[in-house]
Amino acid sequence: MTFIASLEPHVIMYILSSISEGLTALDTMVCTGCCSSLDHIVTYLFKQLSRSTKKRAAALAQESDRFLHIMQQHPEMIQQMLSTVLNIIIFEDCRNQWSMSRPLLGLILLNEKYFADLRSSIVNSQPPEKQQAMHLCFENLMEGIERNLLTKNRDRFTQNLSVFRREVNDSMKNSTYGVNSNEMMS
Repeated sequence: MTFIASLEPHVIMYILSSISEGLTALDTMVCTGCCSSLDHIVTYLFKQLSRSTKKRAAALAQESDRFLHIMQQHPEMIQQMLSTVLNIIIFEDCRNQWSMSRPLLGLILLNEKYFADLRSSIVNSQPPEKQQAMHLCFENLMEGIERNLLTKNRDRFTQNLSVFRREVNDSMKNSTYGVNSNEMMS
C-alpha cells in the first residue's frame, strides 16, 4: 500500500474509479479482484485513521500518506463504493457474497454517518408495514460487530451479512413496492 499511497492524486482517483467500476462487473473474477483490492485499501485507510492523533499528524506530513489526505478530500468516492456494494448485496444475485462482505465492513466503519443515512433511506423507502422489519435487519447486521477489522470481527460480520441478505430478500419478495437498484445508486 505504501507505493499506491505515494502516487499522484489523479492516479489514485483513477485506480479507485476502476475498482468502483469493477465491483459491478459481470465477470465474477473481476468483481472478486476489485473487492480484494478495495478491502486492502479500506483496511489501510482504517488503520491510518485509527492511529492516535499525534501519530496521524506526523504520518500525514509524509508523502506516503497522500492517499489518506485524498480520501478525506473526496469522501464521495468511498461512499459511492459503499452504496454500490450494499446495492449488489440487497438487489442483485450476488454470487460472491463473501468477497463483497470483506470490504463492506471497512466501508461501513469508515463512513458510519453515511451508512446510517443510507440505511434510513432504504428503510423509509419500504412500505410502512415493512419498515420495522427492514430496520431490524440492519440492526441485526451490526449485532456483535466491534469497531475493528480483526479477522474474528470480519467473520462475524460475514455471517451476519448472510442472514441479513436472506431476511431482506424474503421481506422484499413479499413487498409490492420498495426501492429499486437505481434509487440506491443515487
